[in-house]
Amino acid sequence: MNAQLSAVGNKGFTLLELLVTVSIAAILLAVGVPSYVTFIDNNRVTSQANDLLYSFNMARSEATKRGAEVRVVSVGGSNWNAGWRVVADTNNDTDYDDPDDILMQWDALDGGSLAIAATNSPIDTYVAFNARGSLSPSNASFIFTLEPADCDAIDSRIISIQPNGRSSVSRGDCS
Repeated sequence: MNAQLSAVGNKGFTLLELLVTVSIAAILLAVGVPSYVTFIDNNRVTSQANDLLYSFNMARSEATKRGAEVRVVSVGGSNWNAGWRVVADTNNDTDYDDPDDILMQWDALDGGSLAIAATNSPIDTYVAFNARGSLSPSNASFIFTLEPADCDAIDSRIISIQPNGRSSVSRGDCS
């Protein structure tokens, strides 16, 4: 009778079973965590590229809706890493510096860098859309390159804006 009671009372894991389970979990975590980090970083870069693309599409749409020039302006001058905003001259005072002129604003980039290459544009601190939705000046074009902090594992994003005002995003190699 004592043998039956002791067999029923021992319900649990042995030390060996516990060690095998913990080591299998450790191996799975060691394999999975680096790819998860790459996944998160890739999504962050994609999200930032989509934010920039959205701001250009919004500025173009607002320009045609308002029938006036709307700009995407860098917060940090030529340094687009500091963030950007969509502005319109809402009070017709011929400047875009009033707080009421800001339609939307994006914060600084979270890791990585954003470089701009402007063609036929006198300035690289803003991108202007005219009332027809085209770039101003009409022969200008812009290429923004968003490079992630870990450029070995993640592709860069290239946001291009054509003279007609259409913008697109594509993947590129890190340089």
